[in-house]
Amino acid sequence: MILIYGKGKTGTAVKNFLDKKGIKNLIIDDEDRLPDINPQLIIVSPGIPFYHRIYKFAKKNKIPIISDVEYGYRFFKGDVIGITGTDGKTTTTTLVYEIFKNVSGKSVFVGGNYGVPFIETAGKNDVAILELSSFQLYSTKTFKPKIAVILNISKDHLDWHKKMKHYILSKFKIFKNQTEEDYLILNYDDNCLKQIKAKSQIYYFSLNQLPQDKKGIYLKNIEKSGEYILTLQDKEKIDIKVKTSLVGLHNLQNIMASLVVSYLYGLDLNKVLKVIQEFKPLLHRIEFVSDINGVSFYNDSKATTVQAVEKAIDSFEKNVVLILGGINKGGDFSVLKDKLKQKVKKAIIIGRDKHQIKSMIEEYTQVELADSLEEAVIKSYNTAEKGDTVILSPGCASFDMFKSYADRGNQFINIVKNLENQNG
Repeated sequence: MILIYGKGKTGTAVKNFLDKKGIKNLIIDDEDRLPDINPQLIIVSPGIPFYHRIYKFAKKNKIPIISDVEYGYRFFKGDVIGITGTDGKTTTTTLVYEIFKNVSGKSVFVGGNYGVPFIETAGKNDVAILELSSFQLYSTKTFKPKIAVILNISKDHLDWHKKMKHYILSKFKIFKNQTEEDYLILNYDDNCLKQIKAKSQIYYFSLNQLPQDKKGIYLKNIEKSGEYILTLQDKEKIDIKVKTSLVGLHNLQNIMASLVVSYLYGLDLNKVLKVIQEFKPLLHRIEFVSDINGVSFYNDSKATTVQAVEKAIDSFEKNVVLILGGINKGGDFSVLKDKLKQKVKKAIIIGRDKHQIKSMIEEYTQVELADSLEEAVIKSYNTAEKGDTVILSPGCASFDMFKSYADRGNQFINIVKNLENQNG
């Protein structure tokens, strides 16, 4: 008998799979008692931390405990492309999926942490493009993607992992089982990642020129037109011109990672570049909402880390009014001090941890507190002048005031549209 812990989307998908296979199973969650009979295996849903009772139960009774990704992998016969990192996972995963769907000529699945649980494609597709969280990777044993991507590493989810070291080690499990036949794509601009040693073949992406002995892709130049000139460096050097509607250098890093994946898989890069040019920004990720009397509003509700806020600020030249706050996941907002001094006119902070965040940044920019998102938007508009940018980039989880980051973003959009109607 297999025990499934967690009755959400992932647990339900695992149960449906086991039922179809005729494998005896039991699904429980925190409201249920642990079984009297020990199962042969426990499949745990993402988000259940290593110090939870189910891990203690598994250890005490010497029962193997794995993630749904690990279990799905044992049934999947195609190529896996695994993408992880603190920020940018969903954008990169979606872009790689669009590329493979349109260029590879193979049947392609996209899912994992984003969208559909991996178990739902077991045995059905040629290629699986997986967004992978640290939670999912933590309980993998044999999981081995053909191509693994780590976009970046910064402090996140310490409420779950407790220590930064544990968080990093979970991320690094994405390449733990790779061999010299596999590929690992890393961000050379991230000090945590450029030091990695692995059995797999390592390729890098960078906003700066790569050393001659490193394989990968880097930014050579930005044209006046806004087009990027990239150099692909392997046995020879190839210059590539990229047109994109994605805003910010962090999105260029996501594009570069996607290009290296495509290159290593042998896809036609001319066709890949066309997909990139047509790819639209995802919802809640530096998403343009409206211009009200010369003040631009952007929704970046998906930004739940300090690093993501930094990238949002970097996407604009100056005169930013920043809406922050929510449930801080262990981030130190004071690291934004240079960006705040240079570009942010005022930060307006909402949510449970607004006073804590205020104490971290009030030395570096003007700060004002608000009791609601609507109040924050109105204060932002009253602060901004023509040519300024208001951006919701909270750097925090949303669950103190909203159902999800998407709910937070949608409410922001509605508030801005109402403001537009009143002031248009």
